[in-house]
Amino acid sequence: MINSFENYLKIGKVKRKTPDPEEAKALLSKALDRLEYLNNQNINDNTAKFILEDSYEAARGAAQALMSLRGFKPYLHEATISFIKEFFIAEFQEEDIYTFDRFRRLRNDSIYKAVEITKEDAKVSLLFAKKFIQKIKRIQS
Repeated sequence: MINSFENYLKIGKVKRKTPDPEEAKALLSKALDRLEYLNNQNINDNTAKFILEDSYEAARGAAQALMSLRGFKPYLHEATISFIKEFFIAEFQEEDIYTFDRFRRLRNDSIYKAVEITKEDAKVSLLFAKKFIQKIKRIQS
């Protein structure tokens, strides 16, 4: 469950830091590179888990770029999602937040429990990451 951003600050899962536009630019660039890599991959039963994991990582990295611009460093993935929900609710609908968190949970299940990922979930996660990152790119510009 995603808590308030203030709670993540209070418990030390987010730290304040000096805003870093260069780091933000580098994080967004890496997210875009990851998307480009993913666009060249074939989604099948064997690759679906990697596509979903990397799609989520691309979206998370782009979100972290925004955090860096605002002077925050996350130490928990949920804190990154909470940040987007709190500071960018005008740009991201509640459904975007839910979907971002859903892919976080699927990624965790894939990595830590070896739960199978469907081709459909991989495709949807890649489409989500593309749209999500494009919004962040517009915000950061």
